[in-house]
Amino acid sequence: MSAPERTVAPAGLPTTADLDGFPSGVAANETLRTIGTARAMRRLRPDPVPDELIRTLVWAGTRAASPNNSQLWRFVVVRDPGRRAAIGAALERFVRWIDSLGKPADDGDAHIRAEARHLVVNVAQAPVLLFVCAEHSYPERGPDPRYLWSAVNTASQNVLVAARSLGLGATLTMMQVGNEQGVRDVLGLPDDVHIGTMIPVGWPDRPFGPARRRPLDDVIHHDRWRGGSRVQDERDPQ
Repeated sequence: MSAPERTVAPAGLPTTADLDGFPSGVAANETLRTIGTARAMRRLRPDPVPDELIRTLVWAGTRAASPNNSQLWRFVVVRDPGRRAAIGAALERFVRWIDSLGKPADDGDAHIRAEARHLVVNVAQAPVLLFVCAEHSYPERGPDPRYLWSAVNTASQNVLVAARSLGLGATLTMMQVGNEQGVRDVLGLPDDVHIGTMIPVGWPDRPFGPARRRPLDDVIHHDRWRGGSRVQDERDPQ
């Protein structure tokens, strides 16, 4: 089966009213509607993704801010089936960890675990695994890992929004922590390069929808911190 031709922003973005928790009195433009529906897409079809689209995702990642424009990020694009399978094998212990968690707290927790498990078990079926990495090299006189992670995080979010704008499914993961050395060995990373995120990319097997999050008033503090440190857990199962 050939990949669908999807090289422009997909039609059918929701109206402002359909975006979860969007501020009243503001009309959401295409950028905001894309952000508002860039939810995790963990079920992907195996159809190939054109290289120019993956390069577009990396382009978006490199438009992100970085400390003093250090551009610490590096992107490893894994397409080779054998290498994807090796990464999947390295992450088998992550599946065992999910299975060891015991009874889910509620239906939402059960759904999240099931989706996470499906993603890990089938990670080798995703046509592209994109690793957002960074060099531990800034500041030059005394590298501080906090700068490294800030570069990775901004680049990763740009990749996710760009994927949504192109109709591609993607999800931010840190699955590599289940066996980081094993994944590093497959990728052949040098010691001073760290994996920040692992993003499976492909054509989504399910429709996009609004990303549901906690209400803004639960997370905004005006001028100073107010109240306690915990809010009600309202995770989006997607």
